[in-house]
Amino acid sequence: MATTRVIRSESFPDLDDEVLFPRLSDGKLSWLADRGERRAFAPGEVLYEHAVREAPFFVIEQGRVEFIDRKPGKDVHIAQADSRTFVGDIAAFTGEPTLSACVAVEPTDVIAFDRAGLRDMLARWPEFGEHVFRTLLARRAWHEATGHGVMRLIAPRGSRRAFEVRDLLERNLLPVHWYDVDTDAESAAMLEWLDIPREETPVLVHATNVMRNPSAAQVARSLGLRAEVDGERFDLVVLGAGPAGLASAVYGGSEGLRTFVAEAWAPGGQAGTSTRIENYLGFPSGVTGTELTRKATLQARRFDAVLSSFHRAVELADGPETLVRVDLEDGQHVLARSVVMATGARWRELQADGVDRFRGAGVYHAAMPTDAERCRDEDVVVVGGGNSAGQAAVHLSSRARSVRVVVRGKTLKSTMSHYLVDRIERSSRIEVLTETEVSAVQGSATVESVTLRERRDERVEQVACTAVFVMIGAEPCTEASTGMLAVDPAGYLLCGTGAASNGGHLGWPLRDRDPYMLETVRPGVFAAGDVRAGASKRVAGAVGDGAMVVRFAHEVLAA
Repeated sequence: MATTRVIRSESFPDLDDEVLFPRLSDGKLSWLADRGERRAFAPGEVLYEHAVREAPFFVIEQGRVEFIDRKPGKDVHIAQADSRTFVGDIAAFTGEPTLSACVAVEPTDVIAFDRAGLRDMLARWPEFGEHVFRTLLARRAWHEATGHGVMRLIAPRGSRRAFEVRDLLERNLLPVHWYDVDTDAESAAMLEWLDIPREETPVLVHATNVMRNPSAAQVARSLGLRAEVDGERFDLVVLGAGPAGLASAVYGGSEGLRTFVAEAWAPGGQAGTSTRIENYLGFPSGVTGTELTRKATLQARRFDAVLSSFHRAVELADGPETLVRVDLEDGQHVLARSVVMATGARWRELQADGVDRFRGAGVYHAAMPTDAERCRDEDVVVVGGGNSAGQAAVHLSSRARSVRVVVRGKTLKSTMSHYLVDRIERSSRIEVLTETEVSAVQGSATVESVTLRERRDERVEQVACTAVFVMIGAEPCTEASTGMLAVDPAGYLLCGTGAASNGGHLGWPLRDRDPYMLETVRPGVFAAGDVRAGASKRVAGAVGDGAMVVRFAHEVLAA
C-alpha cells in the first residue's frame, strides 16, 4: 500500500489574528454550550474530513486542532486553531464541501452544532452571527489566496470541457485553480505525480479524488450540487437564482415560507459574471457579481431556503390540490403553492463563421474574474455595446495588452451607462470600433484571430486575438412554462395588466380579482427580473421584483 507523505506548511496563520481566530468570552462559551452538543476528541481523531458536505460547526472549549489539505499521496498541514475560538470556513454554514480536514492534535473538547442548529443559534443572536460570518468569509478568502484546499483543474487553455467545468465551479462559488498545461510548468509536475498523460486532460483534483476528463454534469454530481427534493411540497418555488431569484429566496425564507430554488447552472445569473457593478445601491465603490452572489446566497441559506444548482426546470403543470407541479431535468419534481419565474435570459449567439468550433475554447459569454489574468499581455475582442460588454472591457484591460470593443451601432452612449463610457474613453488599452461586426473567427486549437467587417463600406480586416467575449443581448428563458404562461411578441412573460388583457386560452381565469402586478396568467405564478415583459434589465430592478413577488405570494397563500 502506498504511503501518504505528511508535509507541514512553512507558516501557519497567526493565532492572534482577531479576524481569523476571534476569542470567545466565558459568557459566550456558556451561552453556546447551553445550545450545542458537547463532544470530546482524542489526539488523532477527525472532527471532519476534507471535501465532505454538511460538516458540523465546532466551537473549541479547550484543546488544539490542525487543518489538513488532503492531496493524492500527501497530507499538507496548513493551519491550526486552539481554545476559545470556532473552526471551519463558510462551508460550515452553506453545507458545501469542506476545504480541509480538521484533526485533534491534543485532547480537545468542543461544542458542536449541525447546520440546523447553527442557523437557529445565529437567528437567536444576530450580532454574534455577523461576527461568525465575517470570520468564515475571511477564512474562505485566505484559502483562495493561498491555494490551500482549492480544487485543481489541469488542462490546456483551449479545452472547452475544462472551461465548462471551471465556469460551473466558479459560478457556484467553489474555489478552483486552473493549471495551463501549455504554459504552466507546475502542471507537468502534477501530471507526472498523478501518473496521468497529457492526452487525458482535463483533470480535476478535489482533495484525494482525481477525475479524468470529467464533464460539467459529472462534476456537479460528484460535488452534490443538486438537492434531493423529489415529491416535496414548498410554499414558494423559485426558478432561477439570478438577482431576482435570490431576492425572492431571501425574502421568502425570512418571512417563513418554505422555499426551494432551482437554478439551471449556477447562482448569480448574468449579473454573477459581472466584474464590477458600480451603480448598485449601497456599494459606493462598486461590487463584483461574485461578491453580490455570495452574500445573497448566504442570506438565502441563512433563512433555510433550499438552493439547487445544475438543476433545470423542464415543465410547469397543474398539480394536485391546485398546486403547481414543477418537473426537473433529472426526473425529480416538486409541488408548489406559489412559483416565481426568475429564469432570466440567455446570451444571444454571435452569428459568425467559426464561432461554434471555438465556443468555450476562445469564444465566451462572460468575463470571469480569473479571465483578466489569463489574458495578460494578449489581444482580446469584446462584442457588444451594453453594460455587460463595458464592464468586461474595463476588467480585461487591467491585464490584456489591448481590448477591441466591437459595436454594430454608431455610438456607445445610447446603450451603455455614462460611467462605463467614460472609463472606456479614458483607457489607452481599449479601442472602440463602431458600426463594425465580427464576421468570422479563426484559429487552430483555440482562437487566433477574427475578421472584422465595417458596415459602412464593407471593408474587411483580420486582427489577431486570443479570446472573444460575446455580449450582444439576450433572449428570455421561458421553455419550462410553454403552454401555461402567456408571452409578448418578443417572448417575455406577460404579467399584471398585460396578463389581465391577454385573450385566448392563456387568458386570466379569475373573475373575483385581477392579477397582481407581477402575476402571470396562471394565479400564484409570478415573473421577476429579465424574463418578464417590461423589465428594467438592471440588477436593482431585478432585486426589487424578487422582493415584491414575495408580498404578492403571501396574498395568494392567505386567500
